[in-house]
Amino acid sequence: PYATNYQSGAYKADEAKRRGALGVITLVKAAAGDAAWTRMASGNDRTRTLTPGAADTEFSGAINADTAKALGLDLEALTARTASGDFRAFAVPDVKLSVEAAETIDTLRTHNLLAKITGTKRPNETIIYSAHWDHVGVNERAPGEDKVFNGAWDNASGTIGVVEMARQLKAAPAPDRTIVFAHMAAEEMGLLGAYAYVADPVYPLATTVADINIDMLPLSGPTKDVPIFGKGQNSLEDDLQALAEKEGRYVSDDGQPEQGFYYRSDHFPFVRAGVPALMPWHGVDWVNGGREAGLAAWKAKFGADYHKASDEWSADWDLTSAVENLTLLYRLGLDLANGDEWPTWKPTSEFGQVRA
Repeated sequence: PYATNYQSGAYKADEAKRRGALGVITLVKAAAGDAAWTRMASGNDRTRTLTPGAADTEFSGAINADTAKALGLDLEALTARTASGDFRAFAVPDVKLSVEAAETIDTLRTHNLLAKITGTKRPNETIIYSAHWDHVGVNERAPGEDKVFNGAWDNASGTIGVVEMARQLKAAPAPDRTIVFAHMAAEEMGLLGAYAYVADPVYPLATTVADINIDMLPLSGPTKDVPIFGKGQNSLEDDLQALAEKEGRYVSDDGQPEQGFYYRSDHFPFVRAGVPALMPWHGVDWVNGGREAGLAAWKAKFGADYHKASDEWSADWDLTSAVENLTLLYRLGLDLANGDEWPTWKPTSEFGQVRA
């Protein structure tokens, strides 16, 4: 099953802070010698980033299953209680925590880049096309001689998608609503540019109609499917489905719930703030070869180049599916910009209660 926002560490920290907690300690259901625990512990010396608008607790940390047992916690019983839905917070008997924390703060200054086409009738209502312009930079520990991660696919492809979207929409008749083209910074550091925008928006979130995010354009021949992150969340997918049907295509989920893709790109800060957002992904139901061929090719491409130095531009790229998806997103944005629709959240979405 797909995860919900309520399962995320960020949501739990926000809620704990709201209820008066000074810090958050996460219980990891892994023994001290398990790979899951050692992998988490190995990251303790990394620089942490503070997400704009997120809970600034005094401290955070984690304990493993062995420590939990020593504290008198029964993990099996706790797991059963959380699964039943009747779990309530409780004090751990005879346990007190003393914390001494110190930190060094480094400030990294970077920039989001925004452009707009001003609406002619309702200029205060905005549709945003977004894409992150950063990648992971230089990794001296990467294997091989090439240490520069160019990020041609992730996300120069999405960046140029937004640029081309702006070019095409500027050539069309002026829209009724304003269309904003947002190149977000520091996505690879935790969606920081998008979170910063949402925390201090240039255009009010209450009058932001939708965000359409482009991250890693599909690189294949034509596909029947148009996968999206977070299927079932809001009505934008219905609008996209109507447009896709005219091309003999269909909207689907991303097919990989274990990846948690919905929470991993720049649309998500808008979602958390209650702005309906759409993030299309790579189709795998190929017109020529079907799902078997398409899924195998996507897995091979993703495994070979995602966050690796090999992610470089190639003249061999097949941009057919990229153009297909961009054409649908062009029509979707133009329909929103020339209409009076306000996309809505589905009744089962956890984000509808916070619509900006």
